[in-house]
Amino acid sequence: MAMSLVVTAAILLSVSEVISQCPPSSGIYLRHNGNCYTNGSYFWDNSIRSNSLECVLPGATLDGGQWIGPNGEVPCDGGNNQNVQCTTGSGASLSVHIIDTNNDYILLPPGDGWYKCCLPTACSTPGTNIIFANIFRYAQIESFTAYLPSDMTVYPQEYKLNCTKIGHWLYGISISIGSTALANYTGCYDQNSNCSGTVLVSSTNT
Repeated sequence: MAMSLVVTAAILLSVSEVISQCPPSSGIYLRHNGNCYTNGSYFWDNSIRSNSLECVLPGATLDGGQWIGPNGEVPCDGGNNQNVQCTTGSGASLSVHIIDTNNDYILLPPGDGWYKCCLPTACSTPGTNIIFANIFRYAQIESFTAYLPSDMTVYPQEYKLNCTKIGHWLYGISISIGSTALANYTGCYDQNSNCSGTVLVSSTNT
């Protein structure tokens, strides 16, 4: 018996999960542009040029906390690592932002990726609080999810694929299984919504 397959591909344009209680009363968290974010959130380098990404631990006092990225520790209050710079704040808080190196404010390639913030002490200290953030250049796929049918015996089978893109407003996305193309969007430009997808937060161009 031949099997029929139908695949639905969807592009979701979203941002990382925002904490409803901001700031939370306890626990380490990320704060950016007035919003609080959970562990593992993504941040486009363009968004942290003028608005720093802050790591905060309520009710604590800073005692050697750190931001550590793909290229090592980000120096605080002087110097930079791949044009990412750290500054100390009040209480137990450390902020990172992109600085200008060649009049472009773009994250240098070795600095693209996962960063961890440790508070109130260094990351090597047992029991210190750690939270992760992904700081990236241009655009990135935040998640790719396949939704399978509940009854695998019914034909045709329909699968729904959700791809979540974040970052730059100009991008292209293609999805395929083997040599079969499921979706192919090129020259997408969020400013005029010329590609299929659902815009969840327009203010961040994602």
